[in-house]
Amino acid sequence: ITPTIAEARGLGSPPYEDCNSPPKHTAFSTPAGLMLFVQQLRELSGGKPIGFKLCIGQPQELAALCHAMIELQIKPDFISVDGGEGGTGAAPSEFQDSIGMPLE
Repeated sequence: ITPTIAEARGLGSPPYEDCNSPPKHTAFSTPAGLMLFVQQLRELSGGKPIGFKLCIGQPQELAALCHAMIELQIKPDFISVDGGEGGTGAAPSEFQDSIGMPLE
């Protein structure tokens, strides 16, 4: 854990203890909420490209995002797709090992 990450997560002084990233975001809880958050970030950034990273667990999750984009007419500039082969080192081990569809 770098000092920058420790500061962002409020881990205090070295030596840092392990921490897990939360499995959700506090700013939204639905696909429509994510699209509204994308729009808010775009407005706050003065129009800079806005996107998000996504690990698809079930096909219907991607379909729900697409429906929200169409319904709200809000689309991200990019989506980074993470398959079941990868993941973030900050995720709990069961998330790293068991979540996400293979990209193959």
